[in-house]
Amino acid sequence: MQIILVLLSTFLLATSAIKPCPGDTRGDRRCNHDSTHRVCAKIGIEGTSFWQFTGQSSWCGSIGYYGGEYGSLPRCPADQPSWCICKWATARWIAGEGCGDAVQFDCEATDVCDLKASYLDFSVDLKPAHDCMEKKCKKQWDDCPASGATSGV
Repeated sequence: MQIILVLLSTFLLATSAIKPCPGDTRGDRRCNHDSTHRVCAKIGIEGTSFWQFTGQSSWCGSIGYYGGEYGSLPRCPADQPSWCICKWATARWIAGEGCGDAVQFDCEATDVCDLKASYLDFSVDLKPAHDCMEKKCKKQWDDCPASGATSGV
């Protein structure tokens, strides 16, 4: 029982310590409001390959009308080009682009421990995301508690 309480308190501390992802306009801007949008990444930068490798169209600069304090602001605008992206999209982006300078994370606004504990997200293997996140957000990665893996959605 004590081990469970320690793991739970460590998880809750790590989750509450996540900083807002500046360009996200949903809720409190934190990348922990659902099971997949856990990575704060700079996808609103001109020339990013994110859209190409994930098969999505850019929504940056548009308004999502999510309600709340930030919901009517432009999404991932040029001055705050970050967004809470899906774990599967992170893996696909890195698999296509590699883990170089073009892939940028806000480590303090990313739920690194959730990503580390996940191996699949919408049937996408998260290994490319793991390998890159471990390098780019090493402090947060190393601070995650050892825990069981989750299979994702």
